[in-house]
Amino acid sequence: MKVQVYKKGGFELVTKELNRRKAIRERCLNCLNWSPKAVAQCFANKCQLYPYRSGQGKQDAAARAKAIRGYCLDFCCVGQPYEVQKCVSRYCPLFAYRHYKTDRSVECTQDAEKGHIRGYEATAMGDR
Repeated sequence: MKVQVYKKGGFELVTKELNRRKAIRERCLNCLNWSPKAVAQCFANKCQLYPYRSGQGKQDAAARAKAIRGYCLDFCCVGQPYEVQKCVSRYCPLFAYRHYKTDRSVECTQDAEKGHIRGYEATAMGDR
C-alpha cells in the first residue's frame, strides 16, 4: 500500500510502498533518527515492536498486527483504546495498520491526468 510518511529529517513527505513489516521498520528508523545501526542495537526490549524491528526473518503476521495495535495503544494513546480509533497522525507509518484490519483510506492514488501521486488530502478536499 502506498502511503505518505516523513522522510529523514522529518520535514518533507515521501510516498512509500509499505506493508506491516516495512511499516514497523520505518517506525523504528523514525524513532531512532533514521539510523539502521541504532535500530539493530535498540535497547527498548519492552517495546511492542522490538521483536519485529529488523524487518527480517520468519514472523507471524497476526503477531505483527497485534504488536502494532499494542504499540499504538501503549505508546501513543496511553492505554485508551478509543484514542487509537481517533488517531490523527496520518503520516505515521503505522497509521494504516493501527487496527487489525488495514485502513485503506490513507492510501495514495495515482492522478492519471497529471501523472503524479496525490495524497488522501488532495483527493478528499479537491484541488485548490
